[in-house]
Amino acid sequence: MQITKYVSLKTFSDLEKIYCQRTGLPLILINREGQVIYKNNECRICLQLLPNEKKTVERNCQLRMLQAVEESFRWGEGYITTCPLGLIIFAVPVIAKQKLLGGLISGFAIFPEMAKDIKEEIADKLENYHDFHPSILHNHRLNLKTISLRLTREYLSFLLSLTRKYRINDFIYLKEKKERYIQQFKIANFLDDLKKSESDISRKILDKQNEIIQRVKLGDKNGAREILNEFLGSIFFESGMNFEIIKVRAIELVVIISRAAIEAGVEAKELFGLNYSYLTDLNKVKDIEELLYKLNQILENFINKVSLIRDKKRKIKSKKMMDYVNQNFTMKITAKQVAEAAGLSISRALHLFKEETGLSLTDYIIKLRLDYGKYLLLNTDIKLAELASEVGFYDQSHFTRYFKKKEGMSPSQFRSTHKREQV
Repeated sequence: MQITKYVSLKTFSDLEKIYCQRTGLPLILINREGQVIYKNNECRICLQLLPNEKKTVERNCQLRMLQAVEESFRWGEGYITTCPLGLIIFAVPVIAKQKLLGGLISGFAIFPEMAKDIKEEIADKLENYHDFHPSILHNHRLNLKTISLRLTREYLSFLLSLTRKYRINDFIYLKEKKERYIQQFKIANFLDDLKKSESDISRKILDKQNEIIQRVKLGDKNGAREILNEFLGSIFFESGMNFEIIKVRAIELVVIISRAAIEAGVEAKELFGLNYSYLTDLNKVKDIEELLYKLNQILENFINKVSLIRDKKRKIKSKKMMDYVNQNFTMKITAKQVAEAAGLSISRALHLFKEETGLSLTDYIIKLRLDYGKYLLLNTDIKLAELASEVGFYDQSHFTRYFKKKEGMSPSQFRSTHKREQV
């Protein structure tokens, strides 16, 4: 697909208008060959300094812009680099149906710390051109925009967001690319550390496998992903990067983590079809990059299922605790009683209770008692000593102390004030 069929002149103009109002920087759209398709402005310093080298200068600039776009596509995010003159440029890819069509280029500016020596740097870059004379550069007014690294990143992020707004990017695919390279980077770092160590690699593989099982059972997606990278790095090291061996170990791992998911409460019949599908997919994989990504996705899918089960169980246990407290708050309640109502340890029950309500068990019980106390104050003539006992406090002074702390007045004042308002 040609980029002009995907990004019309109107789309570019609309996007460019918003972008330039915010940044004041030029914006260029290039195709897959690096040719400029649309532009609102462009840097012409090279052509002004080398008027007789137009074809060479333009091609060098195109190649550098294309390289920036290809790197942004490779990493799945915006990419910052320099042009042949040393000016800061940044790129975002334009992708359709997982294919790179070209990209948007902006920048052509310098960092503040570059301003002092920029003419010297440009002279160094151009010294091999026969047509270049330093005196021309010395007398030339560059008029370069200065932006900080922070602002460069901000503008790059803004440009990427505009490609989403105008739907000229495949953000799902970009995210996938980014995740793949992050995973490969982490595995490469782990492999490097492994080569420097003298650890028992077979023991390490088994340890990492067991850690993955535990992370799956806990529904810990981030932890499992990190351990998976270390497990795979160990497999790479042991197998000498033999793809078939790595694939067999990956398939073994899928079987193992599916068992872990079942042990964590996921229905076996729910995983049967998935397992078959996952194992079939892995068997078809032809390269390590694809294998790594698919294995990572499979692991996340298993953990998502475990997390759903854990959340469901947690809500059931939370409801049991809440029901017990709501039905018994006027009596003496201990943490042990609440924990037993949900079949949990005391520490786990207290942690879960606060997680669900935002209050400690004690604070929640006091809140219920005070709310019930306010209801009785306004709707009955019950004496305070009797009321305090009725709602679950030890005595009247105990009730009064907590009531005043919350309402800013004593129970008697609250009753008289609000009863007058009702009249």
